[in-house]
Amino acid sequence: MGKKPGNGHKGEISGMSLTEVLVVICFLAIVASLAVPSISNVLFSSSYETAKRNNNLLNGAVLAFNQGNWDLILTASAGSDDELAIFDSLRYRNPDVRLAAPGSPYLPPNATFVASSATNTYRARWNGRMFEILPVGTSGTGLDLMKIMGAIQAPPTGTPIPRNTNS
Repeated sequence: MGKKPGNGHKGEISGMSLTEVLVVICFLAIVASLAVPSISNVLFSSSYETAKRNNNLLNGAVLAFNQGNWDLILTASAGSDDELAIFDSLRYRNPDVRLAAPGSPYLPPNATFVASSATNTYRARWNGRMFEILPVGTSGTGLDLMKIMGAIQAPPTGTPIPRNTNS
């Protein structure tokens, strides 16, 4: 560092010694090693809560569709075709206002369908009557719950799946 000007002591150097700097760096390293796992756990639980909220949004839309129309019943399949068909049904609104179901569309306009089979994200899989969460690390294809609320407002597509005549 340098000499303190005007303090009356000649040759006195101000600043921290190398030992003091090393002690501070070691202390910061210990604090960081304790904080990183905690931050990791917060991010993991935050992702799960987001996935759970988005899955509840989907299932709430299914229930609203069932109340206003007919029960959405579609046999679950290995790919993402069943999830896409249900998703499109929930976003459909009849262009003829007189024929539009009350409350439709049942998903917000910025809801986007992103199929995924990546095991590092939460996915929603259609089980025949409702959506269920596929946890991280589980294999299978479904709707990526972390990307369902996109910024792009895509127009509703297709028509709802037909009424199940077997029930």
